[in-house]
Amino acid sequence: MKNQSGNQFSRSRNVGRNMFFGYINRCVSLLLPFIVRTVVIYRFGALYLGMNSLLSSIFQMLNLAELGFGAAVVYSLYRPVAEGDTHTVCAYLGTYRQIYRVIGLVVLTAGLVFMPFFPYVLRGQTVPVGMDIFSWYLIFLADAVISYLLFGYKTAIPSALQRNDLLSRVDTVVLIGKSTVQIIFLLLADNFYFYLLTSLSFTVLRNFLVSRLVERYYPQYVCRGRIDAAQFEELKRLVGGLALSKFRSASRHMIDSLCITMFVGLTVTAIYSNYFLIHSAVISLFGIIGTSMVASVGNSIVTESVEKNYLDMRRFNFMYMLLAGWAVICMVCLYQPFVRLWVGRNLMLGIPEVVALCLYFYVLKMGDLRWIYFEGAGLWWKARYIVIAEIVANIVLNLLLARYWGVLGIILATLISLFFINYIGEAWILFKEYFRNGKLHEFFADQAKYFLVTAAVGVVCFYACEVLTVGTGIPNKGVEALYLLLRLLICTVVTILLYYLVYHRSSQYHEAKDWLWKRYRAMR
Repeated sequence: MKNQSGNQFSRSRNVGRNMFFGYINRCVSLLLPFIVRTVVIYRFGALYLGMNSLLSSIFQMLNLAELGFGAAVVYSLYRPVAEGDTHTVCAYLGTYRQIYRVIGLVVLTAGLVFMPFFPYVLRGQTVPVGMDIFSWYLIFLADAVISYLLFGYKTAIPSALQRNDLLSRVDTVVLIGKSTVQIIFLLLADNFYFYLLTSLSFTVLRNFLVSRLVERYYPQYVCRGRIDAAQFEELKRLVGGLALSKFRSASRHMIDSLCITMFVGLTVTAIYSNYFLIHSAVISLFGIIGTSMVASVGNSIVTESVEKNYLDMRRFNFMYMLLAGWAVICMVCLYQPFVRLWVGRNLMLGIPEVVALCLYFYVLKMGDLRWIYFEGAGLWWKARYIVIAEIVANIVLNLLLARYWGVLGIILATLISLFFINYIGEAWILFKEYFRNGKLHEFFADQAKYFLVTAAVGVVCFYACEVLTVGTGIPNKGVEALYLLLRLLICTVVTILLYYLVYHRSSQYHEAKDWLWKRYRAMR
């Protein structure tokens, strides 16, 4: 019992440390790229931003050649790390290094093969004057390849040891340096290539810093030996499922960007990318929670009972969905005023598109806690047919709905496939293959309640904001900023009060409160 309590405290401490440094990194990674993006818009224009967004989407797809080996290796390391089996950890690391070198060459080859076809994606579109699209493309390709060839495999060690805070520290320092240099080049130089090459240079620096950090903290883990045939077969099975999952996640935004470019235009791609930047920024803040928890959940799955893990997931999901509910309410009330203040009315989407993006965000969050346990249990391969169905449905729906409803149709296509195939299908897999307790209906009932309550609270907040911020239309940035802060305050206060009134008598509320209090006392 003592060891069990010690493991729980250690997991809680690691999660807390990972979240603390993760949020520092995330705040920096939201603020500085936002500033850089704003400088690009005002200094060079929307076409440059649109091209950058399109290339980013394409290279997210090329990076799928990694096939999920990193996450599969981290999952495979949970048990040997928990058992102190250094030999097996070193063997996995050696195999991982070899695989990453092959992947780097595959990405390079695939990128070069696709390059002659890239202009066809832009057919009929206006491209930035004075920029060679092939040089632009090659810089992105080099940035995508370099991590595979320079120590990228070493990130598996801190991830498996529940020390993502080490990676967050490196990323924070590198991002501050990169953004500072990029802003200087954007303001002082007329050559956009300086800005592009800065990103490549700091990618190299980041890999060297991670390598040195791992060598300093974990000198016992070096590339030595290879895993045996049985371990490699298990790794391949895990990678098969992960590859599909990674392709699905990356394909959502890539397919959306390509369809918007082809059906609506490169300028609208830039407008959509501004909204998606905010969307992704909020998601990334929540991603810190998942990244901080996943290794600890993997450890818990190895060492704790299935029923305890189910109760933990239900408790965590309650707290997580309250936070997600507050976030989506803020997005509904602040999205348009913020974009108007940031880039002006000419670069804004309509209200239906904004509401659809907010629903997209909330459905993603509905599946997050389920996914953490799904990933901790290594069930990727079990969901392979669901993943394929979602990818196909997303592509078909994008092509159909984009013709009639443009950007709104593209967002709705992703939302439909995400909810009806991803969310429902993978929840069924998790309860069938891991929990096996017949309580899937309880999980869905919880989520339905959270959604309905959040929708009702959101309506109240939206109308409260509209009534109390009637002066938002005043063309003064200072006044606009003040009204934006007022809207945030309204959303926060009203949401907390109404959530408390709805949930304060529920058993989940009291269980969550007791759990948080115990964790707080243990951390003191």
